[in-house]
Amino acid sequence: MVKRLFVGTVLLAVLSGFLGVDPAAGASSGTQGVTATTISVGVPYVDVAAVKAVGVNLNWGSIPDAFNAIIANMNAHGGINGRKIVPYIVAVNPTGTAPAATACTQLTQDDHVFVAIAPLMPTCYLQNGVPVIASILATSGSSGLAQNFTLTPPASAYDPLQLSIFAKQGVFKGKKVALFAGTTSDQPEVQIVQTTLTKLHVPVVTTAVDSAPQGDLVASNTQVTAIAQRFKSDGITEVVAVGNGSAIWPQGLSAIQSTYNPSWVATSESDLSGDVAGDNNPTYLRNVVTSSPLTPPQAIWDNAGTQQCVHIVKKAYPSDHINAYSPTSPGSQFTWMSVELACTDLALFAVIAKAAGKHLTAASFVHAGYGLRNLTIPGTGSPISFGPNRPFALGPVYMVHYDVGTKALVFATKSANS
Repeated sequence: MVKRLFVGTVLLAVLSGFLGVDPAAGASSGTQGVTATTISVGVPYVDVAAVKAVGVNLNWGSIPDAFNAIIANMNAHGGINGRKIVPYIVAVNPTGTAPAATACTQLTQDDHVFVAIAPLMPTCYLQNGVPVIASILATSGSSGLAQNFTLTPPASAYDPLQLSIFAKQGVFKGKKVALFAGTTSDQPEVQIVQTTLTKLHVPVVTTAVDSAPQGDLVASNTQVTAIAQRFKSDGITEVVAVGNGSAIWPQGLSAIQSTYNPSWVATSESDLSGDVAGDNNPTYLRNVVTSSPLTPPQAIWDNAGTQQCVHIVKKAYPSDHINAYSPTSPGSQFTWMSVELACTDLALFAVIAKAAGKHLTAASFVHAGYGLRNLTIPGTGSPISFGPNRPFALGPVYMVHYDVGTKALVFATKSANS
């Protein structure tokens, strides 16, 4: 999720117009989605209401209202370098790939947007030369002109960092380690984890992949049964669940009511979070170690920038109900998500676009993003930086553990490597 910073050196000007940007005249660059007076921004948001049909009750609040309110406020204070933001907001059903592909075609080829905010299928936009904000890619970036700028580093960059922290904290000391991949698609990440652990002098005894067809729980549980039996016979005392395995491992053990329950590491806190929200037995969650590169959720909500966005949305749409963040709230009450997503993602877009200057093109946008250092915007608790060919933030590692009492994940308030 998921997926924030405020008032840093570069962004102060942007957010003062976000909550006030000084207008500046700008000539048309001739690039897609940019005129002398406007910037077209695509918002292909995840329509969580659509997942109710498959039995998942989520409520993120009104994402269109949140984006419209914050964009209107930015425009009222001069927009970005004198250009007003024109939003193209499209609901995308996340239960299949076709809606995301259709949204990409509509926004890139029909609406001709300059940038897309958090699309489900980011590669499609990048291939069309449209920069992306706040999506998640498996690798570090695109080979083309456009890039995906995000606060979430890809697993290929974050895994080596978090595993080094775990090793320093003694997670692997004296343990017999095995790797577990939740799907065959996790295998590239398994190789990264294997290589990293070797460099950290942590020997891996064995590796297993749950190769059951996606969605076939019976087949998956059968494979988890066999894998758990093999790990037990090999004397494995620490399992590193890679990628999707961060959710599949506890799901499988819970489903088969396994008596084998070693300590384990989840490389993906986001996948684990989805599992915690389910009805799995806490027995298989209480012994997990994981981490997040993102500011803890409570700190995001408490941030002054986030609260300013809440005020803006409530003023524009007084009938919208926005719950305060709570780690124990059911998914049906995650109404704060709409404001947090719009607040952070628009702030990240705005600071890069402002830094690109009057001649705004995909190339100048990417170049400007690469050059940004020590930023704070709503949603981040410490300054972040990007770099050449590194359109993602990388630095803090916040330790996360499962609390049996609240049945929720608890985030450390300070990064383990600060």
